[in-house]
Amino acid sequence: MKKAIGIAVALLILAGMTLLLVGNRKKMKEQISSAFTAEQEVPVYTDTVAEQTYSHDFTSNGLCQAVSELNFVSNVSGRVVELYVDKGRVVRKGDPLLKIDSDLLESDYQASLAACEALRNDVQRFERSNLAGGVTDQQLENIRTQLVAAESRLARSRKMLEDAVVRSPMAGTVNARYVELGSLIAPNVPLFDIVNDGALKVMCNVSESKVKMLSKGMQVSLTSGTVPGKRFTGHVSHIGIKTDRGLNYPVEVLLDKDSDLRIGMYLKVLFDSGSQRAGILIPRKAIIGSAKAANVYRIRDGVASLQEVSLGDMIGDEVEILTGLSAGDVIITSGIMNVADGMAVKPINP
Repeated sequence: MKKAIGIAVALLILAGMTLLLVGNRKKMKEQISSAFTAEQEVPVYTDTVAEQTYSHDFTSNGLCQAVSELNFVSNVSGRVVELYVDKGRVVRKGDPLLKIDSDLLESDYQASLAACEALRNDVQRFERSNLAGGVTDQQLENIRTQLVAAESRLARSRKMLEDAVVRSPMAGTVNARYVELGSLIAPNVPLFDIVNDGALKVMCNVSESKVKMLSKGMQVSLTSGTVPGKRFTGHVSHIGIKTDRGLNYPVEVLLDKDSDLRIGMYLKVLFDSGSQRAGILIPRKAIIGSAKAANVYRIRDGVASLQEVSLGDMIGDEVEILTGLSAGDVIITSGIMNVADGMAVKPINP
């Protein structure tokens, strides 16, 4: 009897322990499942989409350049015997820059002049003889033709002699000199760089979607990291009619005079369109893909969903959304690299 009671008690204890183990196992599985789910929620930063009013101002970058700049090349040949200017010299249009050896040119000019004078005298004599019947009309015409050819050679010889003194074709400052005394120069050989820094410009590129906002004479402002806090001014002087390979139009901005401006300075041009628009702007870093196939991650019920959007203009660090999002939508702005479509996410915004 005692043995039967002992067996019954042992069975009861065993059953209780079994029930306890099963309950603990179920509880542990629930805890593990909960922890696993929590670990699967990717932390992200989010932003709530809202409509706002914004302007279509935009910027473009370019280098400050001289309006007039010339890499001056030679149109004569010879050895340099005189140098009249050096780097940094301010010259006017027509000022002499250098002289080449002109002894042969002078001899050729004198010979051409003498031949031309002799033919002029012959023409006068033939004209008198023609009137007296001593020279035929054909002979007179031949001597006149010879005189025309001689005068042409004389003009060419005079021009070559004059070109022995190379003169500046424009006013400006000699920025570089490529010849030395005694150098042998030939046609199309670079001689000087001449820069007129009295008027400066900036050449920049504007996309086809923005160029329609510009007009010739439009006032612009400019900034440079070289002169922090200062704004320069200018106006649009030319808008290209043909795009480059990047579908951008060249735009020239003529700068107002300012002593702080320097040729080669990197400038940011601010174009103020003067127009306001209401719409949706989101950070550019929230965009996935390209401009023509753009997407964002929209959050619904704690899950990231890939949403296709169409883009408008870039407004600073933000991009205009034309379709795909509505006010109140929550999108992921940071942590996108760790997210996939359908993945659970957890906003961790401050």
